[in-house]
Amino acid sequence: MKRILTAISILLLSSSVIFAQEADMKVGELLNTGNWFDLERIYPAVAADMQTPMLKQMAEVMLASNFNRPAEMREKFQKLIAEHQAELGFENVCNMTVMGAMVEGYEGNYAVAADMVKAIAEAVKAATGSLEGTGLSELLAYYEAVRGYPAPVLEKPAEDIKIALTEKSDLLWIPVVVNGKTYDFILDTGASFTMISQDLAKDMGAKIIGDPVFVGGGESTGGYGQRTFIENMNVGPVSLKNIIAFVSENPSDDDPLKVDAVLGMDFIERAGEIQIDLAAMTLTIPAQTTVMPASGRNIILETNIPVVESTDSNGNRYTFILDTGASGANLSDLWFAKNAEMAAALPVETQNVWGHGGTVQLHIVKIPEYKLTIGTASAEFKDLPVTVPANGTVSSSRDGRLGMGLLKQFSKVIFNFEDMFVAFE
Repeated sequence: MKRILTAISILLLSSSVIFAQEADMKVGELLNTGNWFDLERIYPAVAADMQTPMLKQMAEVMLASNFNRPAEMREKFQKLIAEHQAELGFENVCNMTVMGAMVEGYEGNYAVAADMVKAIAEAVKAATGSLEGTGLSELLAYYEAVRGYPAPVLEKPAEDIKIALTEKSDLLWIPVVVNGKTYDFILDTGASFTMISQDLAKDMGAKIIGDPVFVGGGESTGGYGQRTFIENMNVGPVSLKNIIAFVSENPSDDDPLKVDAVLGMDFIERAGEIQIDLAAMTLTIPAQTTVMPASGRNIILETNIPVVESTDSNGNRYTFILDTGASGANLSDLWFAKNAEMAAALPVETQNVWGHGGTVQLHIVKIPEYKLTIGTASAEFKDLPVTVPANGTVSSSRDGRLGMGLLKQFSKVIFNFEDMFVAFE
């Protein structure tokens, strides 16, 4: 479903850096390729052997950032910049400061985030003469607009919480109460933030904040939406206060679901752990979180959206957006490029995909049978669509999107955002 797209560059180490020995070279390679799962696996074993302090600190910053440890990320980021600013170089300092600002923003420290982005925007403009294409102007406008608002807070009772879900059009819907009225929201891990339509915002009496900003998601056309402040939302006995939600255009005739509301990761991640029981159709927020399985961590957060690591039947590792707001599953143009010899031999079809802004037509091929393993659980897909690169250009950074087409193969799914794993039963 919909998510916020912020244009920031990928952090890259300079190719001129000479690493002292094998451990440094391996960590540097994983940082350059953004392979956070392999970095998390090998770093504990090689950390003591590393000879480059800057590289070691950078690895720790990126692991804390991707595996949802904001307090650790903040501390290590500040130390890295203070001790190695010259070595990092201007571009890396800018990129990492934006990362730090987004962590502060998600935590609700909007004024801190605004000041960090403003400082970087001024530095970039002084160095290059323009902010075009950086995303800094949009990010700064967002944080300035919400600078004076209080931070989001999730309050929940100490016992296990169970909330009834309903299924419609292969998606999960959950009741949300605002100002004494109950609304049906899609439970959507593929949305960075909660979203409501313009009509729903009026019905709630929600206050619009600032100018429209770009929103989009999936493989759909983009669009613009506004932000709104909601003082309190109740999901069962759980209360989420001080929400900055996004307001989209009202559902169009092309929208097959007529979606008015999406409950996003600003609620889901703050719950710590959610358990979706697809047999009983309930959402549980447990008082005690599940012990991490022996298979270890298998999700990261990317723009606050879970990305899961999996392996195929040949042992190849892939990363997928884990999106409960998607009714099925699909492989991306990146997966196509990695498997071009096999994929290119399949017949090309057209597929209409609805998203924010309307309907877009994609060229796809279909994999007759495809098997994935996540942790210790295996899933099988039939006629799985793969997006063909448009004009030979790959635009995706992940290998696809796994939605309800994955979840519905199991009776129970556990999302744990403290130890960063998803498990299937």
